[in-house]
Amino acid sequence: MLFLIIAIHVFILTKLIFFPYPELFIYPYLTNHGLKPYSQILDQHFPGLLFLPINFNSLGMTTPEIARAWSSVIVILTQIMLFLIGRKILKSSTKAIFVNILFLIWQPFFEGWVLWIDSFLPLLLLPAFYFLYRGRIFAAGILLGLAVIFKQTIIPLSLLVLIYIFWKTRSFKNSFRFLGGLLIPVVLMVVYLASIGVFSDFWYWTVIFNLTTFAQFGRGAVPTPAHFLRVLFVFGLPFLILKWIRLAEVQILLIFLIGALAGLSTRFDFVHFQPALPFTLVAFVFVLGRLGKLGRLGIMSLYGLILVWWLIIFYKGHLGDQVISFGLNTRELAVKIKDNTNPGEKIFVYGAQQHLYQMSDTLPAGDIFVFQFPWFMQVAGGRILEGIIKDKPRIVVSDREVLVENRKITDFARDIDQYIQSNYQKIDSVGTAEILQRK
Repeated sequence: MLFLIIAIHVFILTKLIFFPYPELFIYPYLTNHGLKPYSQILDQHFPGLLFLPINFNSLGMTTPEIARAWSSVIVILTQIMLFLIGRKILKSSTKAIFVNILFLIWQPFFEGWVLWIDSFLPLLLLPAFYFLYRGRIFAAGILLGLAVIFKQTIIPLSLLVLIYIFWKTRSFKNSFRFLGGLLIPVVLMVVYLASIGVFSDFWYWTVIFNLTTFAQFGRGAVPTPAHFLRVLFVFGLPFLILKWIRLAEVQILLIFLIGALAGLSTRFDFVHFQPALPFTLVAFVFVLGRLGKLGRLGIMSLYGLILVWWLIIFYKGHLGDQVISFGLNTRELAVKIKDNTNPGEKIFVYGAQQHLYQMSDTLPAGDIFVFQFPWFMQVAGGRILEGIIKDKPRIVVSDREVLVENRKITDFARDIDQYIQSNYQKIDSVGTAEILQRK
């Protein structure tokens, strides 16, 4: 039954549109070509497999086709862990299989067709949850430490676990054992960043920038009432588990459910619910198993009706073979850039897809890279322009029609645009993007 559920799940994902975040390709590529994270590759995320010596690029995830295979493997491993852990917590293989069915239903819905950092977190959080439940505190700490390296929003979850361990055991020894495991990966990360001379830049982008400029300008659109309703329905019902709060498994479930939702402090995109989704579904099945027949029938009837309605809407809009950010125009543009450059040559991409550097085997002018979002350009726009002026790249790829957060790039990166218009002339184009050569 589990094999059948996994097969259906993977099949569904192959029939949906797919969006692997460009950051997963361009950051590791630039890192492996000598650019330093945070000082030359400007970004606010913890390094994970983006900036460390072992990264997505060195592990072979270099194309969207390979990325889709990675996405399927993540789902397969998560489903297997969900069954094994669910069987322990719910004390029933049948209930565990029901959790797998619910994950098959809701994982694609909550942007399971997207591949981003959050997609990987269940692979660390689920075993961390299990080890904590089994009393293996040090192992739980190591796994949460690895998760922190992937994303700093796991820090609140780690603090909740630390508080829980001390409250439950009243033992500093156990608390320090957990902290020891947690800090091993984090300290190794800090030592590595300090050894390559970027720790101060890391601190600025991941802490100061996040709490100031990004907090003010990069939060994204306010979620609609429809978004809130979907989240409340799927993630709200499991909180009925509070009725059994005295049980250890319930306490740990709530800690991981609440802590894993901390990722929403950045942006309210559905993909940020992926780390909490497995714990939500286990909690929901736990609640159903404790209800009487009438209560269970009522909840499942309502649940089924709403589920069918939402899934019909979802699949109408998401079935297809489109790979977002890797469309035909982007692929054609990458080929034309290759035709006009040498491998490793420095160019500048303005407005067009930033992972064109990786797709065309080129590097950014000035050895400075940043995604051209308004909140990044507000801080780093001057450095980008200085790099272009210094290196005077022979080729520039420009798409002046691009809108970012409903703002034209020519509005929030005007100085760069004016420099390009004055010094470069068109030699080719693909769609709205132009390939320009220095005059």
